[in-house]
Amino acid sequence: MELLGPLRVLDEDGAEVPVPAGRQRALLARLALERGPVPAAALIGAVWPEDPPANAGGALHTQLSRLRGLLGDRLESGHGGYRLAAATDIEDFERLAARTEAASREDRPAAARASAEAALALWRGPALADLDRYAFAEAARTRLALRRDAVAALRLDARMRLDGADAVLAELAARHGADALNEPDAARYMLALAAAGRRADALAVYGTVRDRLADELGVDPSRVLRDAHLDVLRGVEPQAAQQKQHGLPEPLTACIGRESEIAAVTGLLESNRLVTLTGPGGTGKTRLAVETAHRLAAGGREVRLVELAPVTDPGRLPEVFGDAIGLGESILARRSEDPRTRLTEALRGRELVLAADNCEHLIEDAAELLAHLLGRVPGLRVLATSREALGITGEAVLGVGPLPLPDSAAATGADPVADLRSHAAIALFEERARQSDPEFRVDASNADAVLQVCAALDGLPLAIELAAARLRSMSLEDLSARLDDRFGLLGRGPRTAEPRQRTLRAVVDWSWDLLDPRERLVLARMSVFSGSADLAAACEVCSADADDITGLVEKSLVQRLPGGRYRLLETVREYAAARLAEAGETAERFERHAEWYAALAEEAEPHLMRGEQVAWLDRLGAEHANLFAAIRRMVAAGNARVAYRAIAPLSWYWWMRGYREEGMELARQVRAMPCDPADADPLHRAKVAMAGSWGLWSGRIDPVEIDAEFAAAQRISEEHDLFAVEPLLQMIPMIRAMIAGDAPRMREIMAGLTTEEHAWVRGIGLLFVSEFSYRSGRAEAAAAELAESNRIFASLGDRFGLILSWQGLAADRMSAGDYPGARELLLRAIAAEAEFGADLADSVIADQLWRIDAEHGDDPEAMLERMRVQRKRAERAGNAENALATRNVAAICLRRMGRVDEALRELLDAERDLPRFQGFSEVTMQLYRQLASIAREKGDPDLEARAASMLEQSTWPFSS
Repeated sequence: MELLGPLRVLDEDGAEVPVPAGRQRALLARLALERGPVPAAALIGAVWPEDPPANAGGALHTQLSRLRGLLGDRLESGHGGYRLAAATDIEDFERLAARTEAASREDRPAAARASAEAALALWRGPALADLDRYAFAEAARTRLALRRDAVAALRLDARMRLDGADAVLAELAARHGADALNEPDAARYMLALAAAGRRADALAVYGTVRDRLADELGVDPSRVLRDAHLDVLRGVEPQAAQQKQHGLPEPLTACIGRESEIAAVTGLLESNRLVTLTGPGGTGKTRLAVETAHRLAAGGREVRLVELAPVTDPGRLPEVFGDAIGLGESILARRSEDPRTRLTEALRGRELVLAADNCEHLIEDAAELLAHLLGRVPGLRVLATSREALGITGEAVLGVGPLPLPDSAAATGADPVADLRSHAAIALFEERARQSDPEFRVDASNADAVLQVCAALDGLPLAIELAAARLRSMSLEDLSARLDDRFGLLGRGPRTAEPRQRTLRAVVDWSWDLLDPRERLVLARMSVFSGSADLAAACEVCSADADDITGLVEKSLVQRLPGGRYRLLETVREYAAARLAEAGETAERFERHAEWYAALAEEAEPHLMRGEQVAWLDRLGAEHANLFAAIRRMVAAGNARVAYRAIAPLSWYWWMRGYREEGMELARQVRAMPCDPADADPLHRAKVAMAGSWGLWSGRIDPVEIDAEFAAAQRISEEHDLFAVEPLLQMIPMIRAMIAGDAPRMREIMAGLTTEEHAWVRGIGLLFVSEFSYRSGRAEAAAAELAESNRIFASLGDRFGLILSWQGLAADRMSAGDYPGARELLLRAIAAEAEFGADLADSVIADQLWRIDAEHGDDPEAMLERMRVQRKRAERAGNAENALATRNVAAICLRRMGRVDEALRELLDAERDLPRFQGFSEVTMQLYRQLASIAREKGDPDLEARAASMLEQSTWPFSS
């Protein structure tokens, strides 16, 4: 609650709670001014000071009830009266004022100034400014104003000590002008004038005040004014600002993107005597510490920098610390010959912040010395930087990570480039690049390249600065193209920088050299992970234990992510990969990595067809980069056994998560591998034949080629009796029958499938069979088959099968003219599909819903605009099928709006992008159905005949 100004009540989120003017505000203020309970009589006297109502107790209760409605539990009642359980700015001010007075008495001007400025910053105007009619408020206002004035005066005293007389003369003159008969202020003004070398002006002030006191009040000057007069007559030494030798380097460039961290460090140092900044090399720990130290020094704190990087002998630590604080200047230093004792004696009684930079290579000895000093010097505070925490009791640790990066250059908002430039990593690159090229600016033409550079360098400030400096000798495009060799590219830095900070490799070398041999080996092995890994995977693949991994986290070489996953920054990963190659372990660890993720995929596969599929999709999604990397590496190594094993269980994951293009390409690469039958498990070879085959339905894959693959897989399955081992392989003869349009064969296969043993495969088979029933004119049988399929998938909890069965049932309702019913089913399917985590742009059923909305919705113009947006999303996602579907739907909208010629152009333009194997693509058939209809409407028999011919040639097995 705030009372130092107009009364304000804030909720937990900082939003103001409106309190009605008048008695409720007065009642609230009276409660806030008292720490303990306030009796009812005192509250009545405060709120109705002159004419209380007849039923004062009831009136008070009414006002308190209204107030409780605003404040909730913060208004408490008890035996002693009523109490407000809320902190106030008056309490904060009183505490800071007391701290200011204590620091002034103890001759600690820096602390006095800091506390006074914090206390004065709480004021927003006169206290209780909106409660003028209430006597209790006037009394409190007078008391607080006097205290505020006293704190302001002590602040001026401290500033004169710290900043010199000239810095405070203007403010003292203003105070003196506002109240010329305030003798303490007049005394301060006189002494400041004299200290600034203006002795005559100081004496003139004394004469003026003395005369006015005599004329207006009939009194002589007080003791404080007479003493100041004598001091001026005796001669006040000119007083300049205290010059503190902090030993801080003066940065030549701005500190970008660390304001929140600086505020966090400053706050931590207020409440903790040891704060350690940890993080990997190149994140800017030293820069952050130095910037924070400069701001502390500017605020009046005594700060000294202790640079430990050059120190190699731990025994010299007390000497190095002593040099930093000017121990040789101290008489106390001569009392003892023991360096640590001398250092402790020299620090005792001082208020000092020590910035101890780069403790990691002397971690044990530095921690022991700092613990000793902190335990014996109450006024000492330490800001340390290290790759790992010091491990001292009471230590506050702040991790310093890379600068934040945007997700992509295609930022949303009115100005995506401005949004990009607002991110700290981009801003740092731009600022440093201008030192190489003053004309450089991030704009629409180079935003993608700048983002690529900063992202590839993990947002590491040092790496970004080194990269920006390369723009002196190469273009941004050349820089971006050469980031694969980042250590060679960023192999030159400022000549004046510390050797360990001069190149990117030197930064990582420094950390690597601090590791023992086992830690180095585990770190090198961690480089095989693509993205991140959980602890179990890290331990297994790296032949490590949990302590090995967490130890590297503590040394800031491995990052621990939310959710308990671990990863390397790309810069560290590339360095570690080179070290793994030097150890001759790359091939071995790649295979071990691939085996681990193949086993995970095998474990996940059966769960992907049950109710727990979303949880397992999420689990595989977290390992997506590792799964794909494992397969690619095994293909590159020619390791068919592991490649087939790793890819075989992933088809349903690819389909449901929208990775169909990537999955098809990987499956093609694996099937193209030279593979002796003895090299790969027959089960894996049979399943890989199905992997990625969904390109068939989009017209992207030759049905003849797929059928040949499936025929080979069927032979393998029959030869090794795999249908009994893996019921899912029954899909192979079913899809072959569907491609061939062989209804008897399809029904023969279905007859051998039981609901219990082959439930999932039977559910899919019923979808296929229902299409044959529709084609033969048996609509009721088809509907029954779809309903049974839906029941099977509902009992399994498999959303994938439910989506396909709802799609078929929706087509059935559309045929019956029940478009609202069809739309309802499709919305349920879309919602289930969204649970998979795939984007709408990759939806396999959205086009059906779009067609209903376009043909039967109320606003075709809005739908047209929606399709323009969806087309761009589909094109960005690489989903050519959905991009084409949006054009078909756009043509429907245009036609409904009477813009038939535009609809025709839309379809003819889209026809140029049709897939190669058009006859097996539903979206193609939709285009030709519309084209035939428009041609008929426009009276173009040639176009109508061409469209009809394409429809007759279709071998598309479904009719949605």
